[in-house]
Amino acid sequence: MGYSPDTVFITGQARPAKEDAISLVHGVFYLGLIVDRKTGRIEDAQCNTILPMTDRFVHSLIVGKRLVEDMEELEKIIRSRYFALTQRALLASLKDARNQYLNLCRREEKI
Repeated sequence: MGYSPDTVFITGQARPAKEDAISLVHGVFYLGLIVDRKTGRIEDAQCNTILPMTDRFVHSLIVGKRLVEDMEELEKIIRSRYFALTQRALLASLKDARNQYLNLCRREEKI
């Protein structure tokens, strides 16, 4: 899959619950996002889950949303549809990715 020159790759990370298999296998929960730098729209997403189905489900929940403007909606969607030990880690990594994107926007304004 090719991505537009207007997209950027951003990651977010968080510590999963100690009981979660991700903690044992990876230590950290990672969320990788391809984001349109002008609109903040999430074009693609992937996370380091154990089950591929989990990654596909997370993808379906967040792709197409805007990382900044839709954060409240994203939180509601995740809280109402994603019932796994990594729910908190997913929310935290999404917020971390949003902060990375906002930092990028601030840096580009100064250029």
